[in-house]
Amino acid sequence: MNIRKEEPVLENPSESIFINRELSWLDFDSRVLALAKEKSVPLAERIKFAAIFGSNMDEFFMVRVGSLYDQTLLKNNKLDIVTHMTPSEQIAAITPRVAELQAKCDKYYQHLLSALKENKYIKVDFDHLDKQQEHYWKAYFTSEILPILSPQVVDQRHPFPFLRNKEIYYAAQLSSKNDGVYYGIIPLSGQFEQLLFIKNPDGTTSFAFADELIAHYAASIFNKSTLQNACLFRVTRNADITVDEGMMDHDIDFRDVMSELLKKRRKLAAVRLQFWPSAPQEIVKFLRDKLVVPADRCYTQTSPLDPGLLFRLASRVSADSNPAFSYPPARPIQAPADYDLYAEAHKHDVLLSYPYQSIRPFIRMLMKAGSDPDVVSIKMTLYRMASDSQIVQALINAAENGKEVTAMVELRARFDEQNNIDWSKQLEEAGCTVFYGFDDYKVHSKLTLITSKVNGKYHYLTQIGTGNYNEKTSE
Repeated sequence: MNIRKEEPVLENPSESIFINRELSWLDFDSRVLALAKEKSVPLAERIKFAAIFGSNMDEFFMVRVGSLYDQTLLKNNKLDIVTHMTPSEQIAAITPRVAELQAKCDKYYQHLLSALKENKYIKVDFDHLDKQQEHYWKAYFTSEILPILSPQVVDQRHPFPFLRNKEIYYAAQLSSKNDGVYYGIIPLSGQFEQLLFIKNPDGTTSFAFADELIAHYAASIFNKSTLQNACLFRVTRNADITVDEGMMDHDIDFRDVMSELLKKRRKLAAVRLQFWPSAPQEIVKFLRDKLVVPADRCYTQTSPLDPGLLFRLASRVSADSNPAFSYPPARPIQAPADYDLYAEAHKHDVLLSYPYQSIRPFIRMLMKAGSDPDVVSIKMTLYRMASDSQIVQALINAAENGKEVTAMVELRARFDEQNNIDWSKQLEEAGCTVFYGFDDYKVHSKLTLITSKVNGKYHYLTQIGTGNYNEKTSE
């Protein structure tokens, strides 16, 4: 007698097995943040992990929350295929999790400040300056920063200004006998140092964030008004752009389409507001009404609003402190000076693993192919390139040497769109054939094909890779 054991049937397998993609992404960022408190990690590296967390959260809101926000505007809400959550339900699940992570980040940031102080790096506390410090910082503010600030008043005669993505602003609630209650806004993106360092006579180093310095003295700018409330804030805007089918006219260059989309992206809807060090309710309500941001996407924090400042702080600590504060730099293995990848690849297959091995032999191979009289053409896919790309320069040199150069440039490489647009123009100006890939898919492959003709026969040298043709990120 055969007895068949029935497998248990899950009533709703998706809820039991799968995790929502966005919440899973936040779990990943939580693990990144956890490294900021790990004492076995060198101090400068811990600061970097806190910065990476903040940078990741910026992108998460610009792309993932931005995309969900767009979906909430559609008549037919698209459900997540594994958890069956609507876009609104996903945002509702995201916001409290983000608040929890931000609270952890603020806590770990205070631990980092304590660790820095133990190592003679002391953050300036503008709420507790002695007379000498007060004199120094007020003089610095007056001479170096105040002349280039552009305060703006928002009232019945002055409209609410456009607020740029990821930039920090000072907001003040003001009142006067004649005008009643109104608001002032100061952009803090001027041409001044955002992170300031001072060597003290006792051997310690003081550091200060310029936005906190401005917040301390900004009330004096509105000298004819009474300051009621003030804070720093930062806006995060939706950056999830898509190419509308209506824009894909065959008579329109796709590069021009992308250029127009990038201009529109700067003005997309706000999806998050961050406040430092507190969030006065009157200012929050004022900004929420103007930017149409729900209350659950407004966050108060005590860590820096701009995570880039933490990257700079970590770099400074690494540069002039104990080497134990950072991991030793990993250098790629350099090929021997006389190594010729171009010649070797004609003899046999070669495997290179970046960043453990240098990308330099590949760049030299492109350069050599561009000047080889036997080479007929070079074809290449380009996804993310360095801002000063030697690889693109090699293709330009090849075209100027009379080679047929074809480049597939993916203009939709997120946040590298403008860089790719600029490079595509330079390639075309040099005589290269440039095209942009498919309408519905991004081309993420890394392929190079070098064709040569020797004794009447064609020979092909092909490179297939997984890493971007970017000499900076590959090492």
